[in-house]
Amino acid sequence: MDRLERAGKLPTAFHGYARQPVDRLLEEVEESHRGLIAERDELRASLDGANERLSTLTSELDRHVGQERAVADALIEAEQKAKELTKTAESDAEGMRAAAELKADAILRDAQTRADRLVEETKQALEERTFQAENLLDDARARLGSLVRDLLDQIGTAARDHDSTVVDQGTGETPTAT
Repeated sequence: MDRLERAGKLPTAFHGYARQPVDRLLEEVEESHRGLIAERDELRASLDGANERLSTLTSELDRHVGQERAVADALIEAEQKAKELTKTAESDAEGMRAAAELKADAILRDAQTRADRLVEETKQALEERTFQAENLLDDARARLGSLVRDLLDQIGTAARDHDSTVVDQGTGETPTAT
């Protein structure tokens, strides 16, 4: 039993209080008191709901903070891996560049050796051909000289024969060679 209910059961005395106004006042106080209790209960319910929402939001915030930490950790790890991969790639690239330079040098040396050999072989072939051409030319000159001499001999012989066969028209005798 609360106080207001007990106040309504208070005994009255002869020179006590004016009952109706006091009863009305007590009813208003009781009604106000009930309203305050109801409001308090609603506020408690709202507070409980707010506490539940706060708890939910706090756990959600904790989850997000955990996710943020996980993302930050993942980013840090990814950055470290990227640095490692970059170092590895740079090292690999340097190794490939060095190997390519060595291979290019070897190819150039081989090409130079082949070119030198080809030039030497070409020179030797040219010298042989020049020697052969000179021999052919000397041989051709000798043959030509021999042919020219033979031809001149034949022309001389033919001219002499021609002269000896020509008859002197005035005497009718064949001239003799002197």
